[in-house]
Amino acid sequence: MKHRFLSMFRQLKHNESGVVMVELALSLPFFLGLVVGGVETANYASVVMQINQITLHTADAAARIGTATPSANKTISEMQINDVFQGSLREGKRINLGGNHDYTDQSSGAKSTRGNGRIILSSVEEVAAFNASAPRYRIRWQRCAGSATFYKSNYGTKSTATSITGIGPVGQQAFPPPGGVLMFVELQYYFKPMIVNGFSNLTDRTISQVASMVVRENRDTVGPTGSDGIYNNEKVTVSTC
Repeated sequence: MKHRFLSMFRQLKHNESGVVMVELALSLPFFLGLVVGGVETANYASVVMQINQITLHTADAAARIGTATPSANKTISEMQINDVFQGSLREGKRINLGGNHDYTDQSSGAKSTRGNGRIILSSVEEVAAFNASAPRYRIRWQRCAGSATFYKSNYGTKSTATSITGIGPVGQQAFPPPGGVLMFVELQYYFKPMIVNGFSNLTDRTISQVASMVVRENRDTVGPTGSDGIYNNEKVTVSTC
C-alpha cells in the first residue's frame, strides 16, 4: 500500500495537465482588464473626434447660410439657423447627442434625467463704435440647441460679452475681420463610459470643443427692428438659449 501511494505521488509530481488552467485563472483578470480598458479608451477617442467634427461642421454651416439678393447683403433667418442645428444633431445621432442620460447628484443623491449635449452658436461682430487701433467685439446674437440646458457658454452671452478682444480659449482667441462676422460654436457633451465607470480611469466627464468660421459673404447684420439681423418671416420657434 505504501509503495502504491508513493507511486501515485510521483505521478502527480510530474503531471502538468492542469498547469494551463491555473495559468489562465491567474492571468484572465489582467487580460480582461486590458481588453476593457482598451475598448473604453478607443471609445472615448472616437467620441472626442466626433464631437470635434460636429463642432467644426456646425461653424462652417452657420457661416454659409443665408439668402442672397442681387442688390443687398445676404440675409439669414431663424429657420436656416434651426436647419443648421438639426443637421448637427443628426450628425451626432451615433453618440446620442440630442438624447438624455440618467444622472445622480453627488451631493444630495437625487436621481434625475438630463440632456447629453448642448450646442451654442454665437455671432461675433465689431462693436458699434469700432476703434481700429484698439478693436473690440461683441456677441450680437446667440442661439442654442440640445437638451443639456444645464450647460452654459464659457465665453459669454449677448448681455455679458459686449466689449471683448476676441472669443475662445486664452491664447487661441478668434475675432472677425474688419467689417465681418464670425460664427463661433461651443459644443459641450456629457460622456459616460460604455462598460464600467472608472474601470479604466475614464469616468463621467464633460467633453468641450469650440470652432469658429468667418462668414464669407457680406451679411445683413441689421435686419428687421429688434432682430439682431435675423429674419423670421416663417414664424418658426427661435432656438433661444
